[in-house]
Amino acid sequence: MKVLNRRVAYMLATILLAVNCMAMDTVGAAEAVKSDSRPIPVSVAGGSGHGVAAWSDGSVTAWGYNKSGQVGDGTSIHQLVPKQVTGLSDIVEVAAGDNSSFALDKNGDVWAWGDHYSPYINGDPALPHQKRGGPIKLEGLKDVASLAFVRYSGVALHKDGTATIWHPASNPDNPLIRSVKYFPVKGVKNEKSMIIAGHEALMLGKDGSVDMLTVYNSFYDRYRLEREFREIKPLVTSSIAGIAADWYDVFLLHENGTVLRWNVNEKQQVPAAVKGLNDIQEIRTGSNRLYMLKNDGTVWQWKYNDPAAKPFQVKGLTGIKALWGSNGYTGYATNKDGMLLAWGEEKYQGSGSPNENDRNPVLVQPPLSWTANGQSVSFYGSSAIVKGKLYVPYTSVFEALGIKVKRGQSNPDPKQGNHRYPVWSFSYGGNTVSIKSSDPAVVLVNGKVTREDVSIPFMANSSMFPLELITTQLGIPMSWNKATGEVILGKTL
Repeated sequence: MKVLNRRVAYMLATILLAVNCMAMDTVGAAEAVKSDSRPIPVSVAGGSGHGVAAWSDGSVTAWGYNKSGQVGDGTSIHQLVPKQVTGLSDIVEVAAGDNSSFALDKNGDVWAWGDHYSPYINGDPALPHQKRGGPIKLEGLKDVASLAFVRYSGVALHKDGTATIWHPASNPDNPLIRSVKYFPVKGVKNEKSMIIAGHEALMLGKDGSVDMLTVYNSFYDRYRLEREFREIKPLVTSSIAGIAADWYDVFLLHENGTVLRWNVNEKQQVPAAVKGLNDIQEIRTGSNRLYMLKNDGTVWQWKYNDPAAKPFQVKGLTGIKALWGSNGYTGYATNKDGMLLAWGEEKYQGSGSPNENDRNPVLVQPPLSWTANGQSVSFYGSSAIVKGKLYVPYTSVFEALGIKVKRGQSNPDPKQGNHRYPVWSFSYGGNTVSIKSSDPAVVLVNGKVTREDVSIPFMANSSMFPLELITTQLGIPMSWNKATGEVILGKTL
């Protein structure tokens, strides 16, 4: 029922969007959508090249760079379009490391996948070298109320106000044997939130104070044992509404809307106010980036370690209600209509295509569901969206539709030094669509050249093929609901 409600809601969103604005691919158009029943993001996080989101229906989607299995689809194949992470439900919060992902469910359990947590699985005939494990429960974390993860270590605040730091560890005698280390933090009581910055754990109290505790033993190059924790020291005594950090840089949001900055490694003892930052209601960080949500619903960004850089407004983001950061160069925001938007300089942002313009926010796509001849179909590879059209790898839905796929070579091209190009042929019902992977690509239907303008991009470890063009020319019905992500191919039962 949750999936059905989500699809219906996305469908309504698309109808409203078309009525209010002709430009479907603009962020401004997304703001015309209004729906109270559609699931909206409740928590979003980004690693160094991937993203993960928890939705109000308890589901989780993820996308992007996936060599360590951080997308959670059971592979190490990069995913341009978000995929729903199976095995998770009732999720209320997500977090991300550089190449790992975490989810907190309503029962207080924490789930992890990706680097260290998703080992290779041997013996899969379809993916002999790219099969990965899925989410696992972190047994050392119970009754968790909130969590944060920075780079390689995380901190969990428990419902009783205590806290635990955790991080992956390797056996020095056998690096292939890995485990998770847990360190209860002494002296933590009833904190609002916690983060890790460098060797320090920073705690934001419900009274607006910020305290710090050294959690790393530099002499032994490891986290402190419970008996080694020293006394908690105050950093700011009151009036702080939020904290964010990246590596050693810490930012504090004052109740009056200004921002303070502090560096763990510098001798400066008191956080200093950042000039020119006012009317801020929320702060997040990326790699050398501070993202700020202002009271008027606009988003600002600052590359804070660049002496020549100044805070600037991110164009195309208005009516923003929530803001999230990452470990990399991507920011995420939800507008007043619950649409999830992404911007930045990384390749994978969940839009279906590699990022080409970091100045324009993009809409994070819903996950795709596939039906071929009335049967549900799934495949390991990524799909893609190229110029508004759906592209898929040859290992996707063609076999389920009864389409025979063959790869050959063209005749030598004398204009190109007798170069031979790959030719892909798709045959069904006595018809054949052939695509020569030249530049530009050439499409032939039953041996006759057409004027179709297509390309065969190589993305996410695979050549991608225009699904609508192929199925249409072969006489196979196809429908793609861009709002729900539902793709129906062939005969329906």
